[in-house]
Amino acid sequence: MAQTDIFGNTVPTLPTLVLEEPTAEHWGDITSFLEGRCNKNQLLNYGEAFIPWISKYGKVMRRTRNGRIVEATEATLMTKSNSSKHVIAQGVALILSSDENLKLYVDSLSDEMKELWRTILFKVFVTQKEAKKILKTTSNLFSQERSYYYYSDKVVWNKREYGWFSTESFRSAELSRYGYRDYESYITVSPAVHALFLPIFYPEAFDEEVGLNELPEGHYRTINLEAESQVHYQLFCGLYQQGEFPLKKKGVGTADMKRGQKKLALTEFFPGDTTEFRTNLRAFSYIQQLTLAKQFLIKSGNPSYEDVMRTLFCEYSSLGNWLLNLLYPHIKGLRQQMTYYGRHGKLCHKMLTWLREESDRWVSIRDIYLKIFGLENGENSSRFTTLVFYPRDEQSNTEMINEYTGKQIAANSYAMEFGYTGLQMCAFLMASVGVAEIAINEDQNLNLSPVDAVEYVRLTPLGRYALDLTNDYDAPEQEHIAYFELDPERLIIRSLVEPNPYAQLLTDTSIAISKNRFETSALSFLSSCHTKSDVESKIKIFQQFISNDLPPLWKQFFQSLLQHCNPLQEDRTSYKLYTLDAQNRDLVQLVTTDPSLRQLIVRAEGYRILVKQDDIKKFEIQLKKHGYLL
Repeated sequence: MAQTDIFGNTVPTLPTLVLEEPTAEHWGDITSFLEGRCNKNQLLNYGEAFIPWISKYGKVMRRTRNGRIVEATEATLMTKSNSSKHVIAQGVALILSSDENLKLYVDSLSDEMKELWRTILFKVFVTQKEAKKILKTTSNLFSQERSYYYYSDKVVWNKREYGWFSTESFRSAELSRYGYRDYESYITVSPAVHALFLPIFYPEAFDEEVGLNELPEGHYRTINLEAESQVHYQLFCGLYQQGEFPLKKKGVGTADMKRGQKKLALTEFFPGDTTEFRTNLRAFSYIQQLTLAKQFLIKSGNPSYEDVMRTLFCEYSSLGNWLLNLLYPHIKGLRQQMTYYGRHGKLCHKMLTWLREESDRWVSIRDIYLKIFGLENGENSSRFTTLVFYPRDEQSNTEMINEYTGKQIAANSYAMEFGYTGLQMCAFLMASVGVAEIAINEDQNLNLSPVDAVEYVRLTPLGRYALDLTNDYDAPEQEHIAYFELDPERLIIRSLVEPNPYAQLLTDTSIAISKNRFETSALSFLSSCHTKSDVESKIKIFQQFISNDLPPLWKQFFQSLLQHCNPLQEDRTSYKLYTLDAQNRDLVQLVTTDPSLRQLIVRAEGYRILVKQDDIKKFEIQLKKHGYLL
């Protein structure tokens, strides 16, 4: 029945808000959680943030567990400063501990406010400029506090609904008018608030299954290099045996990349992308990983490719500087000491964990990113993992620049630049060696990194073996291709395919006489050989990669090279050379006729004689007997 005033006029009544009462245990847990994580002022800000919502209602009621409707005094007391910390926490917890209540609150927010929440939860930090753009306002969100490096005066939010947010002071991406990077306040939420609101805005972060049997609709291009990587590995081994990829303590340099790109004929994943910061991203990742794997297996001879990959990925999340450079080759100014506890390694470890769970299904990079938040919900560790480098760890003299975009990296871009991109790059690295298959969204405009279009990843059979999910692996059958033809009449080799991936191996044995013809001679084949084992190794590589079907002429040629190895035996006896004076006829006659002296010397051409070092003393004594002093 409508209410009337004293004059009999109808007075509109406000609707009643009915909140669902959570279980006593859950309500108590959230109350204790808030009391432990927040001070009274923070809790009061949280309570006041609900005022724009509950003020739309005439009454706030609570439906008890047995169905009774009672007044929700907790919702009123949580906004009063004279309430105790426990009472305020209890009122805030009444709403936060019930999904239905919290969803009612979130639904009351404007679309712009919802988008700001989603952005902060996803990116961890946003600037006031970004937030104002999302909210479509020009008004400041909080009072301009005075900053002192990392510390700032208390922030006063200009609207109650902003009370959930907090600020942290980090270096700005923009230069001040004095030419240096000043500090500015970044909007964020505490881990406790993040944990409570994440399930509402991102329920997918808590889904048990993240895999898809088929890719969603869209323009996706898949890349699977499992079979191709086997071929490149064989070629890499051949070049490795020839000394083309020597192991270095400092890793693989730009010169190695250029040589590898050319010799292995590795094509880029992203056609048209120049990737000027690194000559060829695929060559960089492929050769770095194979060289690293070779270091693990340096004493194992030539293991199979699948065993190389299993060894590599057993160590993958703890590779230190190697992994840091592999994940962020486009970022200049990284410092290993900035990422304590190997956060970049944890990032890859978590990706590998989810890929193991969904071993034969497509997994979204975005879902894995959100799963990191959901897995450790409410803990700082989830924020640290997704940020990789915590902004406060940035050294004052460090400038981190994304060479792909040419822009300075600041706190509000850490999550995307390091966390999200790191997961994409990890998927790319796995795909470059055939362990994973990736799906690239061709509608995605590359604007953050070279791998910004990588959206989905799944393991290949090689990947399942490398991650120890299976004990057996059958390499993909490769079509038998005759790459070369040996001339039976002359030492001429003809290349039969264009481009020929193994043509680079001929540079160490033959000389090109035309585009597709190579001439072999003893001089060209032995050019880099020093011992018989070098010749044997080169013949083995030739038969493995060039041709194992040797005509008689070629067999005879190789047999001749082996037979002619080391035909001269080095005389390791040490002699001393003397020259006789041709005019001294008496000395010449003495040396040539005296039996004792003749036993100690070896005559050479002209008037030269050789005396063993061990016989020098005897030779000197014999000369003295005849009056000569040596």
